[in-house]
Amino acid sequence: MGLADWTPSSCAIALDAATFRVGSKSLKVTSSATTWSIVTAQSFGDLSAYTGAASGTPSTGTLGVWLYAANTTDVTSVTLRVGSSASDYSEVAGVKPYTTLAGAAAGFTLLAGWNYYVFRLVNATTTGTPVWTAADYARLAFVGTSGADVYLDYLTIGDGNVIALNGVGTRTEEIGYATVTPA
Repeated sequence: MGLADWTPSSCAIALDAATFRVGSKSLKVTSSATTWSIVTAQSFGDLSAYTGAASGTPSTGTLGVWLYAANTTDVTSVTLRVGSSASDYSEVAGVKPYTTLAGAAAGFTLLAGWNYYVFRLVNATTTGTPVWTAADYARLAFVGTSGADVYLDYLTIGDGNVIALNGVGTRTEEIGYATVTPA
């Protein structure tokens, strides 16, 4: 998640080499309000093999992202818009696919430390007619604590409806994947 590729709203962004999950850096996002977002218009290319459609409402596909927070109240929800423009996208709330803590339910449960969230496109609401053969728009929107520092790393897409928890490469629960982070 390259710094130059994202535009912040009600937050500040910076690359961070101390707190990362994959590679050598993450995107540090410091909120300045209780709702904030980051947007990119970078080209992700042809995602139709992952969404099950060349355009319109996706029939499959799951995106995943690592999110680090020091406190369990730093983020209370995250939603993703992805598509071909700010008026042609699918939007879906992020959930944890499962958790290793006994008794914790799947959903948006934030633990202190690294959390892996998935965005299942079959649960998305589609606005306009996204062109999945030319995807070049994404927006991550957060609700949480003003002044919180969160770190984002390794935004990926898989062509199934489940993406494995291990965001460092082991993908045993879907057919294929592609990294959609900038080069």
